[in-house]
Amino acid sequence: MKNLGTIEHVKAIYALCCKLPPFDKIQMPLPCQIEWIIVHDPELLGMYQPSPHTITISLARQSHFDTICRTVLHEMIHMLLFLKGKANYEKHDKTFRSWATKIANIYGYDPKEL
Repeated sequence: MKNLGTIEHVKAIYALCCKLPPFDKIQMPLPCQIEWIIVHDPELLGMYQPSPHTITISLARQSHFDTICRTVLHEMIHMLLFLKGKANYEKHDKTFRSWATKIANIYGYDPKEL
């Protein structure tokens, strides 16, 4: 499936992921509680910023469901770490990699792709 390039598409992917493990056990913000930004920056896949919760998705390097889904999951890990009070929520440290591995194992992704 190609051309998943609207905020509504990205919000739908996020909403779906919130209903699936492991996010279904975590109080994640509703899609309407997040500021969604779509950009076309070739240097960026996605970015999470707290206060207010903001997820930016760049469509310069992605337009397929699978790629956007992986990017949304990646940003959801950052959000989850922030919600859990982790000071380094934005880092790809051991805690992030542990969550990425857990999620990759559930969905059949390479942990290095998350």
